[in-house]
Amino acid sequence: MSGFFRGTSTDQVKCVNAEQKLIKSLEKKGMFPEHFAKKVDITKVSMDVLRPWITRRITELMGFEDDIVVDFCITQLEEKSEKGLDPKLLQVNMTGFMERKAAPFCSEVWTHLLSAQESPVGVPRDFIDKKKDELRQKREEAERVQEELQRRKRDLEEAQGGGGVMAMQQQGQRGGRQGSGVGSVRRSSRSRSGGRRRNENNPGGGGGGGGIGGRAASRSPSPQPRQRERRRFA
Repeated sequence: MSGFFRGTSTDQVKCVNAEQKLIKSLEKKGMFPEHFAKKVDITKVSMDVLRPWITRRITELMGFEDDIVVDFCITQLEEKSEKGLDPKLLQVNMTGFMERKAAPFCSEVWTHLLSAQESPVGVPRDFIDKKKDELRQKREEAERVQEELQRRKRDLEEAQGGGGVMAMQQQGQRGGRQGSGVGSVRRSSRSRSGGRRRNENNPGGGGGGGGIGGRAASRSPSPQPRQRERRRFA
């Protein structure tokens, strides 16, 4: 529709003429933005980057995905022409599919194309800025996640350290109780052994004098046998 070659039919010529008349009519009404007057060298533009944006933007404006409209738009941009790309013709052709939404869409497309041809990598400046923002947000999110992990690690270490101190205190208390029990057992054992030694020294069960008198009495002979002998010889 946008090109004219030798051997074309009369219908094609009439179509081209109709497009040109429509473009002139729209120009008089001020239907094209000012930046449409600037030229674009499509060879300086990275279409691999622009193509996904075109697909997403057409889907957003139309409310549904339409591969035919997307392919038609990309074909219009990549089509080689002696006059180069014509944004006004692009808007006229896209109006048949997108109606009133064709004008804002084509204005955005041309703005990105102008920006892309000025970039050393053929990518619109707006795309680069958005990519930087995405990377910055991801980096900030990763830093927040890392800080949260570090905080939780510190809390866990503090909780474990406090539990270890409490365990040591409880162990010390148990050890003190065990030590006091052992001391009581030892004192009771010494008391019993001392009692046994006193009993051995005092078998009569009385005081010290009673014990000695008992032993002396056991060693002295009884006087009764002598008295019986004296009676027998008298």
